[in-house]
Amino acid sequence: MNPFQFRNAEYAVDGTHLLGPLDLDISPSEITCVMGHNGAGKSLLLGLCHGTLSPTAGAVTIDDDPVQKSRRTRGVIFQDTVVMRRSVAQNIAFPLLVGGMTKTDRDTRTAELLEMVQLSDRADAPAAILSGGEAQRMALARALITSPKTILMDEPTSNLDPKANAEFEQIIHAINGQGIGFIWATHDRLQAMRMSQSVIFLENGLATEHSESDLFFRAPRSKAAAQYLVGTI
Repeated sequence: MNPFQFRNAEYAVDGTHLLGPLDLDISPSEITCVMGHNGAGKSLLLGLCHGTLSPTAGAVTIDDDPVQKSRRTRGVIFQDTVVMRRSVAQNIAFPLLVGGMTKTDRDTRTAELLEMVQLSDRADAPAAILSGGEAQRMALARALITSPKTILMDEPTSNLDPKANAEFEQIIHAINGQGIGFIWATHDRLQAMRMSQSVIFLENGLATEHSESDLFFRAPRSKAAAQYLVGTI
């Protein structure tokens, strides 16, 4: 799959410029961490990648088509998990139910994902009683249910304890090894160092850095990124 291509892409609301212009090629199969201060534009960049937001100038495309045409190839995970009053398995399978898949096929796919995210023993439990880490793993399974090529994640582990965070990261590594990419907004420098192959650093809506993670953390090119890394934990 070809990269997400940002070409002079900008985003503004009511005349207030919030993001861009951006010229980026973002891999759909790597783990790319998006970093920056609050308000730098991380969530907006994810919205433009997914197609839930449209650039107010320039373009965001894949294979020369607007990203909206390929939304089915992506999943999304947010900081707070939306939980329906159903079992864990039913929460995960819901997109397939809406899509009209047969019960046998739904059950097979759901069982595969429950095992992948280490929730097989919680399949019939009410989703509302899950711990924070379990809820995010359920959200991950739900994002994977339609076999996406890329998953967009907006601070998915910010509320997790260290053990739950480590379990989540381990699963992400395994999934990425199967060829599924992640574009991951995070404030956690150490997490980005552990997880990413590349980093985008945003400052005041501009991408002041986009490089391989080893290079970014060893020798950031911009003063803003260097100061940010010193100030993060």
